[in-house]
Amino acid sequence: MLKSNSCIYLDNSATSRYKPPQVVKAVERELKKSANSGRAGHKDSLRALLKIEECRDEVRALTGMKEVVFTKSATEALNLAIFGSYKKGEIITSVYEHNSVLRPIEKLKEKGAKVTYLETKSDIISPDDIRKKITKNTSLIILQEMSNLNGTIQDIESLGKCISEYGIPFIVDASQSIGHLKTNYQGVSMLASPAHKGLHAMQGTGFLAFGGGIKLMPLIYGGTGTDSDKLTQPTTIPEGYEAGTLNTPGIAGLKEGIKFTLKHFKDLDKKIKELSLHLIEELKKLSNIKLYTHNLNGVIAFNIGDKSSTDVADFLDHEYNISVRAGLHCAPLYHKKLGTLRQGAVRVSFGWNNGHKDVERLVEALKSEVTL
Repeated sequence: MLKSNSCIYLDNSATSRYKPPQVVKAVERELKKSANSGRAGHKDSLRALLKIEECRDEVRALTGMKEVVFTKSATEALNLAIFGSYKKGEIITSVYEHNSVLRPIEKLKEKGAKVTYLETKSDIISPDDIRKKITKNTSLIILQEMSNLNGTIQDIESLGKCISEYGIPFIVDASQSIGHLKTNYQGVSMLASPAHKGLHAMQGTGFLAFGGGIKLMPLIYGGTGTDSDKLTQPTTIPEGYEAGTLNTPGIAGLKEGIKFTLKHFKDLDKKIKELSLHLIEELKKLSNIKLYTHNLNGVIAFNIGDKSSTDVADFLDHEYNISVRAGLHCAPLYHKKLGTLRQGAVRVSFGWNNGHKDVERLVEALKSEVTL
């Protein structure tokens, strides 16, 4: 089979390829009408501020959270949540987490924080697993909702209900799940998300949503357009946590991305499940395939024998113009558990842009070279 001129993009877990026209138009409109939101009293500044507040309302409706702080990414949102809320005591997290959680926690360990890493045979964490690890010194619990490595889902609703009984702050990394799952986050204290994955908006935009009454130490200090006569950072929400100029075009696009995603949620969910089932069934027919995904969440990880995942991804890219992700996916402890810390894994992740022909092309490519 000859290399196709058109790229088959199967890396939607990193960044969704499809951006709805209304998202693109919203971004373009704000770029053409650039003004610094809330930094002046003229109408263009106020109009930009209104666009940001409209998106804030969309995020509140999406998450059920009262407070919304915009960030440049889920990574920044997680850093704000972790460093901004931790004071002392023990932290509970899991081996399934992304480095956006693991690395901030590792930094806190330098300051004496004790960390417990949950791990189960099934990779699913139950309320009982949490209860067994909670002590009188537990002060923070941090878990992801969906693994960016293989799509494993944690039942955040039941975990949140359990954790709320102890009154312990519960941070959820929803980077892979937002837009793909409809979860009741009632038991969640703080939720971090990007705009550019399941919400079909642009890179450089994210948010931290949290409940009322939560006070965080700001991550970034500087101009907010409020209390400018004072040298101390404002304590008001969200201004005190949004120092510097916000990404108004990205936030305007996020508003439209949320609306698009919710409107087409059922169709997208159906497509993702069908494509996942199609690929998993085909992979099971191939010899020497190690499959690490056992669900239909659109994130499918595998290896071909003992071959380097990076070599496989390079082969697909250069020979067949198929874009997949390889390596460790910023989840080293999960790879250690799977025994793939050296090999990594090939990851396929579906989105609105994909169809069954993409699966067929991928499978044909994997079949074409027995000596990859």
